[in-house]
Amino acid sequence: MSQDFMQSPEFQALIKEYLEYLKALFPETRQHFENAGYDKVYKFAHNIKGTGTSYGFENLSQLGADICSEINAEKYENIPDQLNQIESIIDTALEERSGS
Repeated sequence: MSQDFMQSPEFQALIKEYLEYLKALFPETRQHFENAGYDKVYKFAHNIKGTGTSYGFENLSQLGADICSEINAEKYENIPDQLNQIESIIDTALEERSGS
């Protein structure tokens, strides 16, 4: 993607919508994790893995991939921290765009 397009107001608006959508899913995703609904957490993480880079968030894609791998390996202890990292990235990015 060209740098000009990525900085365009239209693309920035899409990024903000994407981030708001992810933020809205967070309470339910955390609840699923707390209730051992790992399939739902996997779906959330898999979606981020596949979409994050398209919106300029390689770090979200990597965290999504990490969560998917850990769920597949039935290793859940790092997932709360990874969810916190995802939420922090989303919150920071939304704050940066709050004037958009």
